[in-house]
Amino acid sequence: MGEDVDRMSVTLPPSLLDELDGIVDAGEYDSRSEATRDALRAFVTEFTRQRNLTGDLRGTVVVLYDHDHGGVTDEMTELQHDFTETIIAVHHVHLSGDLCLESIAVDGTGERIEQLLSRIRPLKGVHRVALTVVDAE
Repeated sequence: MGEDVDRMSVTLPPSLLDELDGIVDAGEYDSRSEATRDALRAFVTEFTRQRNLTGDLRGTVVVLYDHDHGGVTDEMTELQHDFTETIIAVHHVHLSGDLCLESIAVDGTGERIEQLLSRIRPLKGVHRVALTVVDAE
């Protein structure tokens, strides 16, 4: 690797660890650590793209969450009311008995969209938040 490294411990559900091991076993990566570093680089890149947003933006926030996790559904509804000037449409899909996907169309300032993302990310039960911004000019 060529640079100093620090060790950390990560707790994963067995199913996710099995998927990671399958990728490593398929020869895509030499080790769990290498695959995890690559995944973390992608996460940091995506997270950074969702920060310091500026100007008027249009796009979609996609949220994957476990609706059975206490209060997350109510919180998602409350956010829609708190961001009525930014959220222009919501599409809710039931993916399975417990997983929901919401596609939230947004149109507003980068700062306000970033505030929305910052409210969604820490919600218990939320598995993934992704922002796609489109150039509508």
